[in-house]
Amino acid sequence: MKNIFKYFGFTILIVLLLQFCAFAAQIVLKSGVTINGKLLGRTNEEITIYDPQTNQVRVIKSVFIRDIVLTADEQKITEKKAAKPGAITTPDNLIYILQPAVGLMPGIMLPVGKMADRINLGGGFFVFSDVGIPKMPDIFKLRLGLSFGFFYHTTKSTDYASSIMHLPLDAYAKFQFIAPYGLKPYIKLGGGITPVLAGGSSDMAPGFIGAVGLGYTHDKIPYMEFFFEAGFRMVFESIRGDYIAINVGAAYRFGAASVVSK
Repeated sequence: MKNIFKYFGFTILIVLLLQFCAFAAQIVLKSGVTINGKLLGRTNEEITIYDPQTNQVRVIKSVFIRDIVLTADEQKITEKKAAKPGAITTPDNLIYILQPAVGLMPGIMLPVGKMADRINLGGGFFVFSDVGIPKMPDIFKLRLGLSFGFFYHTTKSTDYASSIMHLPLDAYAKFQFIAPYGLKPYIKLGGGITPVLAGGSSDMAPGFIGAVGLGYTHDKIPYMEFFFEAGFRMVFESIRGDYIAINVGAAYRFGAASVVSK
């Protein structure tokens, strides 16, 4: 029985030591905020830790750090092992490499050209999912994705149909630029097919999209990204439909690394 108690006490001691090592890095920011986590990398410009409270990798710029308390082992981590902002710190983990996102973007579609005389301003939404392409430069990212939308328009004449519905299904590429303060301006190009439903009849029309937008991510919630987007959509029906689209929305991004910024 005595041996059992010794073994039990030894096990608890090991667990406590492991917990201490896992949270030993203590970083005090100039703002007074204290961050505890497991050190993953360190350079003269930044420190990378794993934050157990958010389950996220955090990259903290040295300019915002007032004090650092590290263990002897952690101090031996060299610049070669340091992680860059947004870099992969968990080997062979696909979610950290691709950082997949899912999102929703409600908005409006304003018909222009020939269709402006036939149908009214429409409203609806897009749901989308995209993934990042790894090994891109720090200031430039490429994401590939799919989106599906629903937009409803009333018509200006009931000779054909009282309403028209568009159900666009598009593949797209998003060229994203990483700017200060969490801003991410981007260009999006793509195309696909658009089922069009009107007056009990349907048509399957090819389409093309082009848009510019602005994304924003706050370092406190790095897994959320917010968007404003304006673009142009062409639907090649029997009469080509041209539309100006304006959307706002948000996406949840898996495997996102946060950066402590000013």
